[in-house]
Amino acid sequence: MGELALAAAAFAFGVGSSLLPMFLNAEAYVVVLGTVTKSQVLLFWLIMALSVGTVIGKVVVFDLARKGSGKLRSVDRKPPRNRFTARIRAFSNWMLGLLERPYLGAATVFASSALMVPPLAIVAIIAGASQQPRWLFALMVFVGRTLQYLAIAFLLHGVF
Repeated sequence: MGELALAAAAFAFGVGSSLLPMFLNAEAYVVVLGTVTKSQVLLFWLIMALSVGTVIGKVVVFDLARKGSGKLRSVDRKPPRNRFTARIRAFSNWMLGLLERPYLGAATVFASSALMVPPLAIVAIIAGASQQPRWLFALMVFVGRTLQYLAIAFLLHGVF
């Protein structure tokens, strides 16, 4: 497969994983990319294509949430099963609360993008319904996801 085709596939997978996170896992795709490519430079650019695709997909979710923000309702969740789960839930709730502040909410988007807590699928919807600027949301998703993907590539494939 040519390098351009690999880049297009990585971009498309990024968009798809943003829109259908239950079915397409971008982190697993980074693992696969490392086995498909021999060049570290090519792997870096494929990760960039995946990151850009991820941002575009998440901005679509963000915009859809912004348009339908009047219809969003709170969802009742089951109580946590143990102390660890309770702490993760408390941290996630605190981070999600920051999204109501336009610029401080960027920290939540960045943490969610890089660490996956709270889940980015939820953060994208709440950020879209909040006052967060689109450009800041997109920037934080790009930086967070790129760092995460590069960390996976570094740990598993010795990139850079």
